[in-house]
Amino acid sequence: MITADVREGTYVKQPYGLICFQGQEIEMLKLLAQHGPIAVAVDATTWHNYIGGIIQFHCSSNINHAVQIVGYDLTGDVPYYIIRNSWGADFGDHGFIYIKYGENLCGLTVEVSHLNVTDYQ
Repeated sequence: MITADVREGTYVKQPYGLICFQGQEIEMLKLLAQHGPIAVAVDATTWHNYIGGIIQFHCSSNINHAVQIVGYDLTGDVPYYIIRNSWGADFGDHGFIYIKYGENLCGLTVEVSHLNVTDYQ
């Protein structure tokens, strides 16, 4: 159990979890739906060339960057994750990038973490 002193008199217990969802992306979607945005490590090597659309190919899994998955859309022809990057609003679609769901593109299911703040004292 991890306990962190957030401010005087306030403590948070078990604030985060680190999970590997490789081959289990549906479980990752459940976590996202139940707990909100999740942090993931990705291979962003080719992202500097991103000009829009859904990344569907040519993205390896040599982890070198962290981003936040904030949503997903499974209704279209190409289901995808909605990802907030830290490179500012000039990157991608106003700071967001879209990656195809279901193929662990860019290694996004290998290192997943989330906050689960459950107990205040």
